[in-house]
Amino acid sequence: MANDKFEPQGELSEVEVKLECLRLATEFGPEFDRKDPLPKAQEYFDWATKKNSKRQPEKTAKKKV
Repeated sequence: MANDKFEPQGELSEVEVKLECLRLATEFGPEFDRKDPLPKAQEYFDWATKKNSKRQPEKTAKKKV
């Protein structure tokens, strides 16, 4: 899979994103975090889904008349 080209298949559901975060936490996390991976997976999920200005399309400022 590491050599396969990533081809998006559409939108991921929230459950799919959470499962991917859990997979990352258990597969690549340190031994301490792998014993209880849910907090680290939640941290990954929160980071991946947070709404911040860098990911949002820029809004044009409206002038008040």
